[in-house]
Amino acid sequence: MILAHYFDGLSARLHLVHLDLAGGAISLAGPDLVRSYAFSETTLAEPFARAVGVLDFADGARCEIGDPAATAAIAAALGYRKSRVVRWQDRWHAALLALVLLVATLFAAVQWGVPALTSRMVAALPDSVDQQVGDAAFEAVSEEWFDDSRLSDQRIAEVQAMFQAVAPARPRLPMQLHVMNAATLPPNALAFPNGQIVVTDSMILHILGGEADFDDDARAMLTGVLAHEVAHLHHRHSMQTLARSSMLAALSATLFGDFSAVVAGAPVLLLNMEYSRDMETQADAYAVARMKQLGLPPAALAQLFESLDAASPGESMLPRWMQQAGNYFGSHPATKERSAAIRGADR
Repeated sequence: MILAHYFDGLSARLHLVHLDLAGGAISLAGPDLVRSYAFSETTLAEPFARAVGVLDFADGARCEIGDPAATAAIAAALGYRKSRVVRWQDRWHAALLALVLLVATLFAAVQWGVPALTSRMVAALPDSVDQQVGDAAFEAVSEEWFDDSRLSDQRIAEVQAMFQAVAPARPRLPMQLHVMNAATLPPNALAFPNGQIVVTDSMILHILGGEADFDDDARAMLTGVLAHEVAHLHHRHSMQTLARSSMLAALSATLFGDFSAVVAGAPVLLLNMEYSRDMETQADAYAVARMKQLGLPPAALAQLFESLDAASPGESMLPRWMQQAGNYFGSHPATKERSAAIRGADR
């Protein structure tokens, strides 16, 4: 006799019963019920070590057995055979192979699948989405980090003239350059999805290098910076990065079962994003091509990257997207590689 808990499937009432195996059937007997189920009407749920055994019956009833030895005896009587998945789990080398395949699949999805899918998603988005996202981000960042430029009107006019030289004639969204002061930030330039581009006073002063006016090299440097940011807008890199971050958050939520992070974190994603190396390479290539069209030496942009890298103040407390936007400041392991690529394209 095997002691078990029986539930009839119609109420939550628990029945204490004794279970017996005889004549190809499972007999249950308790103070207030007697039942019998043929083996063909009985299914043993996948057994787990140190877990109760569960029998499901054809009429919706269920029986739970607390004794592992009794569960094993019932499994033998029913002719239970582990499923292929369970048998794989019991073999460590098969489980290891499955883990390797899972990791490889996730890596492939993140490395190639997500970028490809996000590119298609962004291509289908109307420009109004870029406008709304960019407006919100630009307003928030401007209030937090930027104030009016300390440079002269003449200097700002010179910068605006350089921007007009690299700005596309027919952009997706109207582009506008803002020269702004950011006392707490290192030299920087960044682009927002709504077509707003910011170049800081410190970036311009760094390029001038103490000179009173822009010489040919300084003009080439700043033109390259502005063309680089125009490229980010042209290719919608901010929106691609935002879509990628959102998709990765959704993938994580799918794996771990919590979508609240996706919903609550969406507005913050833009402020914590960084462009991928491919995006930076694409923006560099755009800037180099535009500088060549204007008769400017692309090597000047490489020289600027190197000078900013050398002048890096170290790890910044800024949001990561500010540290990476344009990769114009902070120690960056790809600076030598990027500079070499730019100088190579100048030949």
